[in-house]
Amino acid sequence: MREEARRIDDRLEATLRIPDVPPTAIVVIAHALPTHGGTMRTPIMAAIARACAERGWYALRFNFRGVGASAGEWTGGRYETDDIAAAVQYARAIAPGLPLGLVGYSFGAFQTLAFLERGGRADAVALVGVGTKDVSFAPRALPRIPDGTFIVAAENDQFGTAAELRAAVPHARVATVSDVDHFFVGKRDEVGMLVADELARALPVPSHLP
Repeated sequence: MREEARRIDDRLEATLRIPDVPPTAIVVIAHALPTHGGTMRTPIMAAIARACAERGWYALRFNFRGVGASAGEWTGGRYETDDIAAAVQYARAIAPGLPLGLVGYSFGAFQTLAFLERGGRADAVALVGVGTKDVSFAPRALPRIPDGTFIVAAENDQFGTAAELRAAVPHARVATVSDVDHFFVGKRDEVGMLVADELARALPVPSHLP
């Protein structure tokens, strides 16, 4: 596989991981809170992209506005949903006719939910690190999470354990990664595999393939 630097709308810094086989889907991956070190280049983002490319899919990562070489200013979530919309539109343009998966980690997961709430579409969705507490460790009101949403949760997440997440959203499908906190150190490849397994289950087969 290889990676290419891309720009979305001449505005957002992005990278496209390209599989060694003709791709059968494209996956857009949204990163964590940049005020706490989140970018498209953090190890967990790379692990998810790598797992997707190993399944034969394009993997498109991007930096939200004001992060890395992306233009604009960070707005704390007010307009970052527009960045996900732009990334999804760009993904559909470079992979017309292929099914699209959407993955969000931490802040990226909340922005993914906001994108879906306002009518955005994806053929498959996987979320990682959906905390029941905010960055000050205070309880937070979760956005609407559709029934059956797949979420990878850390057993000992300091922003809300897997057990707390299950109690908060019993209608979600929560996969627990044991013995790690919110950053999944030592288990990032496992997270990538769980995400890829879910997308493989949910993504439709392109109509031109047998």
